[in-house]
Amino acid sequence: MRLRLRPRWHKVLSDLWSNRVRTLLVIASIAVGMFAVGMIATVHDGLIVNMSDSYAAVNPATILITTTNFGDDLVTRVKDVNGVEDAMGVRSFDLQIHVTNNRWNRINLKSFADMDKMAISKVTVIEGVWPPKDQEIVVERNKRAEIPVPLGGWVEVGLPNGEVHALKLVGVVHDQTIGVGVAGGGYFMSPAQGYISTNTLTRLGQPDQYNLLYATTTHSKDDGVYLRSISTKISDEIEAAGITVYNANVRGQHSHPNSSYTDAMTGILFMLGGLVVFLSGFLITNTLSALMNQQAQQIGVMKTVGARSGQVIGIYLTLISVFGLLALLVSVPLSHQGAYALLRYLADKINFDVRTEPVVPLAIVLQVLIALLVPQLAGALPVLHGARVKVQEAFTGSLTEDDPTRGGWIDRRIARLRGASRPLLLSLRNTFRRKVRLALTLTTLTLAGAIFIATFSVRASLENYVTQLGRYFVADVNVNLDRSYRIEDVRANLLQMPEVQDVEGWAYARCELLLENDQVGEPAQLLGPPGGTKLIDPMLLSGRWVQPGEQNAIALSERFIERYPNLKPGGKIRLRVNGQKTEWVVVGFFQLAGKSAGYLAYTNYEYLSRLVHQQGVSAIYRVISKQKNLAADAQRQLAARIETFLRARGYRVTETTAGKSLVENSADGLNTITTFLLIMALLTALVGSIGLMGTMSLNVMERTREIGVMRAIGASDGAVMTQVLVEGGLIGLISWVLGVLVSVPISKVMSDGVATAIFGATSPFAFTVVGPLYWLGTVLALSVLASLLPARNAARITIREALAYE
Repeated sequence: MRLRLRPRWHKVLSDLWSNRVRTLLVIASIAVGMFAVGMIATVHDGLIVNMSDSYAAVNPATILITTTNFGDDLVTRVKDVNGVEDAMGVRSFDLQIHVTNNRWNRINLKSFADMDKMAISKVTVIEGVWPPKDQEIVVERNKRAEIPVPLGGWVEVGLPNGEVHALKLVGVVHDQTIGVGVAGGGYFMSPAQGYISTNTLTRLGQPDQYNLLYATTTHSKDDGVYLRSISTKISDEIEAAGITVYNANVRGQHSHPNSSYTDAMTGILFMLGGLVVFLSGFLITNTLSALMNQQAQQIGVMKTVGARSGQVIGIYLTLISVFGLLALLVSVPLSHQGAYALLRYLADKINFDVRTEPVVPLAIVLQVLIALLVPQLAGALPVLHGARVKVQEAFTGSLTEDDPTRGGWIDRRIARLRGASRPLLLSLRNTFRRKVRLALTLTTLTLAGAIFIATFSVRASLENYVTQLGRYFVADVNVNLDRSYRIEDVRANLLQMPEVQDVEGWAYARCELLLENDQVGEPAQLLGPPGGTKLIDPMLLSGRWVQPGEQNAIALSERFIERYPNLKPGGKIRLRVNGQKTEWVVVGFFQLAGKSAGYLAYTNYEYLSRLVHQQGVSAIYRVISKQKNLAADAQRQLAARIETFLRARGYRVTETTAGKSLVENSADGLNTITTFLLIMALLTALVGSIGLMGTMSLNVMERTREIGVMRAIGASDGAVMTQVLVEGGLIGLISWVLGVLVSVPISKVMSDGVATAIFGATSPFAFTVVGPLYWLGTVLALSVLASLLPARNAARITIREALAYE
């Protein structure tokens, strides 16, 4: 039985099928907004779920306590503490690994008993074997590229006394707990990670004992207050056994170390998602305005045979709904696939596993709502305007107020141009022919360009922030020795090197915050440079810096403000330093790296060295070169010479690093964020290019007769195509100028948002010319590509088709 459709539904189907290019453009205009929102909702949900679940799946230690050496008997005692589910002893220490001919990098090595039965902070084998045997090593994948040795090869590990041992590389693993460090520093600042058997410890000069305790609790594994209470019980048990507790740290079972980076991303995600939907609405309005204008005479015919305005509105709203449903069928699967492709990229960069790829209901609901509401809202004005037109007006063929026959100020200026060729004048005139349509297209491209440019400014601003952090690391080389040596002896030796200008010995102490009722809180680092040092140029937020000769005066990083919001300069703070309860007067707060740097405080060397009974000695040295402004490579070369020099004189060196290594290590995290932002910026650029393609296609369709006249008087295919391509290029150039102007405030907002999420403070704003230059090339390429299909269609119009065109 043949299905009979009423004439109005025949018209809907005819409009869908008769102009398939227009149909595809409308569907693309709607789908791109839904795709962006669906992908963003899926990525947001995927980040939260996969980061927390994959981290929890390795059963991470929720309590980490650093101590002096202990054995298995203490682990057994800790397991019996009420509230402790499991405990494990770990030997953790730093050595150096040979990476190039003259370069050694720091590597953190871990060893523990029963590695094949690892139950806490488990690792996942990527390749090779686990666990390592005697004289074997397994490395973590994060810094695998820095170790140019294939599986089965031998890596050289350097000891503080200068001895070098070869270990066979047998495997690569994935460890999601990197960056959980007891005093902050984060994933990107962590050194290479290696894992060795207990049998290998003695070969590397290490005792077969533990110095780090991992523990998990029986319940409330994400409750920070409860975890600290159990941590205090464990610390008391350890100290009762005569073992010194250096510091204790707690972290929730689902609290991934890199969550601060995803916090920075998700805020920007939703902002960009809303923007893409907004721009998508512009595309829909633009396209439907042209559709109503093109079908003016059809509307006149429908009204002539008795159609009411409400019926006309119903036809076009139904058509819009069909467009939305077709776009929904396209966007849902594509957004799902796109989201998980992006998640897999992020998983590799910020150290988590994509365990599942479920369909996110919220993403589908949001896309359905957009499909039902946004096209109807965006198309309401042109549909209402077209449906209310009188029959006489409809047969004039123009429904919109954007009448190309009425010359405006711009048209008069174009007409007065002298010296321009006729084809160029025609392209200029046609560019500004439909001003409302042009305005909508320019708005779309301008905002897309502004986001694209802002991405590069965000990176420049974050790099400025990291560069400012170098003000706390002014020295050219940082030297760590295996124990404290007399400062005057070390200084006198190093000054014998012709390239060394000065040397400072600093005091250092691990400490913990003391909370109410003397409960031990988060770990902190306390540094004591000599009074009047020139190697720190702090960024003060309030108060002042520590003055030479001051007693128990302390300057705190901004992380303390988050923990103690009521603490002001002049107030007091209590810390446990090397197990001793102490009270300090806060003289000021300085800006460092927020969450990424943990709790850091500065005082005087003179006072801190007396407090920890290390007067006149130090294990930490800052070296200044006679040559100013050394590049990072030059600093590394100097560090290698200093290390060789000190070892030749009997000093046991654990590490030498370039002063600018902080900036280099931080770049990895910044690259991840800015690459992510660039992907989203390209999505907005895609919206702009679809809008431009739609505009050029509509312009070509409306000028079919005009093009036919051009062909009749001898215009070649190339001339017709060139005219259309020039129009697209002109629109791209105008949008580029506007985009550069709009990008300045957008860059500032995005930079502050990302910096606050990562560092807890706004970054010094920087606007770079790199973004505008890249966008200029991108927008011109997009303009050409978006104009190619319309230009090709224009060139294929025959004189016969043009004269028959309605």
